[in-house]
Amino acid sequence: MSFSLTVHTIIKNEDRWVWYALKSVIDVAQKILIYDTGSTDKTVDIIKSIDSPKIIFESHSVASRHDLVKLRQHQLDQTTTPWFMLLDGDEIWPQANLVKLLAAASTASPETLAFFTRTRNCVGDIYHYLPESKGKYQIKGITGHLNIRLIRKVPNLKITGQYPLEAYTLNGQSLQSIEDRIKFVDTWYLHTTHLPRSTQTSVDATVIDRLKKRKFWRPSLKMPKSELPEVFWQLRPSLVPPPIKSLWPF
Repeated sequence: MSFSLTVHTIIKNEDRWVWYALKSVIDVAQKILIYDTGSTDKTVDIIKSIDSPKIIFESHSVASRHDLVKLRQHQLDQTTTPWFMLLDGDEIWPQANLVKLLAAASTASPETLAFFTRTRNCVGDIYHYLPESKGKYQIKGITGHLNIRLIRKVPNLKITGQYPLEAYTLNGQSLQSIEDRIKFVDTWYLHTTHLPRSTQTSVDATVIDRLKKRKFWRPSLKMPKSELPEVFWQLRPSLVPPPIKSLWPF
């Protein structure tokens, strides 16, 4: 599938999952803009272990929530492809699900501004995730674990607000509010936001809001091995932690 896409990634202390996140999308990306905001674990070394001209890596200092939003805007300003994808260091795509999302975008009307999908939010380990009924986000009349992740690069598109409540806007309107121009693709990516994100437990506390996310819920749903992202089975550098183990008592 021919599809011109830039990936936007902003990270700090993500060495458990960042390799899997990046490798899950690298084949479909024209560029991956990665801004590190002060990692002190193995995150930077792991990113540099991925030998690809697609990766554009920069280090930036962040002193406030607003600084994170300014970095998002900078990535937007640097994007020249028709589409861009938001990818955090804890978001890992199964290949069939990613293909489904990009196929929808490749045939979309020129009026379509963005696509949103479901997320599977892991709890306990990568084999368990929260039921959809636990999701409270609402987009276009749909409620669940949802995120806008693929956006068309159009004139006057800006990002406003303050992390974590920032929003991409067009002429002052958030994309989420322009319901007739955003589309839902009923697929999902794996979200490890509730699992430990760094191999150095203490550094998670240095990342804005991270410890608020580290929770363990029941009940959870069991995910078949066949549905896990294929990147988990790829040969990886020795410095990349293995994903297939329990991170919390279960």
